Amino acid sequence: MKDFELQALAYDRVLEPEGVPQAVTYDGKKTILRLAYPHATSVGLTIGEVEYPMENRGAYWELEFPATSGINYVQVRVNGDEVLSPYLPIGYGYSRPYNYVEQPGQGEQRWSIGGARHGTIHHECFYSMVTGGYERCVVYTPYGYEMSEQSYPVLYLQHGHGENEIGWSTAGKVQFILDHLFTDGDATPFIVVMNNGMVQQHTPDGKAYVDHRMFEPYLLNDVIPYVEHKYRIKKDKAHRAMAGLSMGSIQTAMITFQHPELFSAVGIFSGFLHDWITGSELDMNDRGPSDNAHLKLLTDAAAFSDAFDVFFRGIGSEDPFLPHFLEDDAMLADAHIESIRRIYDGTHDWNVWRNCIYDFAKLIFR
Repeated sequence: MKDFELQALAYDRVLEPEGVPQAVTYDGKKTILRLAYPHATSVGLTIGEVEYPMENRGAYWELEFPATSGINYVQVRVNGDEVLSPYLPIGYGYSRPYNYVEQPGQGEQRWSIGGARHGTIHHECFYSMVTGGYERCVVYTPYGYEMSEQSYPVLYLQHGHGENEIGWSTAGKVQFILDHLFTDGDATPFIVVMNNGMVQQHTPDGKAYVDHRMFEPYLLNDVIPYVEHKYRIKKDKAHRAMAGLSMGSIQTAMITFQHPELFSAVGIFSGFLHDWITGSELDMNDRGPSDNAHLKLLTDAAAFSDAFDVFFRGIGSEDPFLPHFLEDDAMLADAHIESIRRIYDGTHDWNVWRNCIYDFAKLIFR
């Protein structure tokens, strides 16, 4: 059995109960999943909207994993109840901690542990004047940061709806992707700042709600000053970039297009130029449709071209939001604005987003 490196992270390792094989094994052809629930009467797995019953093997339950792509969020059900399994790696999705299954896939070496000099993941807590409470961000510094006085460019990298600031460093493996790129000299080393884009407000009676549009003042007034004060970050436009996936791509488009004086590179991953969340069922603020004022920048092709050194857009070939991406293609063509455009095999998930950041990172700060 191949003990592939993608499972070798400390937070992916658990001690299996005696007599129970490793939870996830791969024999070169198929992935077998084994979960130890010896007293359960039924155990099942849900991927997307499809449920798969597991077979009782006595001390454990077994399933030949039905998905072939590298990483998949899964929902474990024991006796009909949804549980968070300690035998599988845990990330954050669907607005809660969530299990996922990792298996070998195309591009695996790009985010493996071996063969690279490793940077450092920092967890920062600070008080936000915008939200009126304490917030957290995750900061990646490249190998060598602690051993020099060098200052670095910075990428502000955002997750999607229902995720949070740990998504890119758990399911996304961004730190290992960048470790390899920087070690091999395929990208200019930079710092990454990952924030919770599901910014919360509270009603007068204390009920929390999410306001995705609050992320702009939060980023500009709280996060950027904080990290630029604490880390050796180059503070000019030429050395500052932003990218995001899905909801994070909307936040990226809105912020960078309205503040082109602050950012030199833009990455839109499986995402959108229009703000379609405002006024939708995902908008908890009871607002009408967005005026998309940020798209005004697209009316001047020359100004847009001068504003950004890199304008990158990528999406999966099976992504359910692909029609929106193609609509943006047409809008950009009408505006005579070019983008670096990539279509990857896959759908709306981390298998695509890992490839997006891999390609985008090689383009910025060159």
